[in-house]
Amino acid sequence: MLELVLVSVLAAALVGLSTLAGRRWGHEVAGLVGAFPLIVGPVLLLTAERQDAAAAARTAVGTLLGLVTLSGFALVYARSAGRSQWPVSVALGWTAAAALGLLAGRIEAGLLGALAAAALSIALARAGLPRWQGAEIAPVLPPWELPVRMALTAALIVGLTAAGERFGPAAAGILAALPTLASVLAVFTHARFGQEALVSMLRGMLGGLAGFVVFCALIALLVEPAGVPLAFALATVAAALTQLGVAAQGSDRGPQ
Repeated sequence: MLELVLVSVLAAALVGLSTLAGRRWGHEVAGLVGAFPLIVGPVLLLTAERQDAAAAARTAVGTLLGLVTLSGFALVYARSAGRSQWPVSVALGWTAAAALGLLAGRIEAGLLGALAAAALSIALARAGLPRWQGAEIAPVLPPWELPVRMALTAALIVGLTAAGERFGPAAAGILAALPTLASVLAVFTHARFGQEALVSMLRGMLGGLAGFVVFCALIALLVEPAGVPLAFALATVAAALTQLGVAAQGSDRGPQ
């Protein structure tokens, strides 16, 4: 129970950090910050402690494979947002994510296969986002919205974590990659700022998943031979450096 509370608090904190970053630097940066593996990290660490390093490695591979669901959610939501309000868009996005999750759950893939699936799905989703040109505007939010975002994220994490514990490491990995945080950020961004802001946020999130992929791949590769402390330390540093690189590249490129 204590571990579930910890994961929920971290998930809510990541939404809070993402929202605050968006206030300062705009929607795309909010998405990029939201992609940091602050949620999946504790999930994998708890798996290693409760079971063993091999289970953590399997869950990391499942999480990589599960990124197909997040990519599908982002693409379907962004494409539907131009002609639909947020209830329809989020329903279509979650439908796509659920269908892809069921498909991913039937695939027997090793680390290389999961890496390929994650990278390809992220690239295709990002390429398929609607294109627009415009200045990035930092969002201004009412005081109540930040705690509501955080509370909704925590509630979603509780449900999905409980489901993951019931169905085992592979399913837990796929569930950990489901668009919980993405859906909260997408709904609030879409409802308050419109499609352009939503697409900017999702573009930043899909780009920021590079750090997420690096983190999970290093855990899957290193947690057994190197041990839990070293593997998680190296993966966290590598993910942070990757996120910084993506952020620097985005600032050089300017708004898309």
